[in-house]
Amino acid sequence: MGILDKTDERLSIMGDMMRATDTDLSQPGILNSPSNYAAMVSRCLNCPAPDACKTWLKQGNTRVAAPDFCPNAEVLNAGS
Repeated sequence: MGILDKTDERLSIMGDMMRATDTDLSQPGILNSPSNYAAMVSRCLNCPAPDACKTWLKQGNTRVAAPDFCPNAEVLNAGS
């Protein structure tokens, strides 16, 4: 998988995780700078377990806390 395909896939997963956890990134203190969002993207791109996210999402989890294996769980859970 090329870098563009990987980036597309991971950003899609990240967006799905935000929707599933009902995360509102506009809340004060959640993402107060572009560098914080870039850090989220970087953590997602470097995550060793994208298949675990896909499986978790396929289970239909919604409006629940992000799973512990997610490298962005702390941010996602703070924004939900």
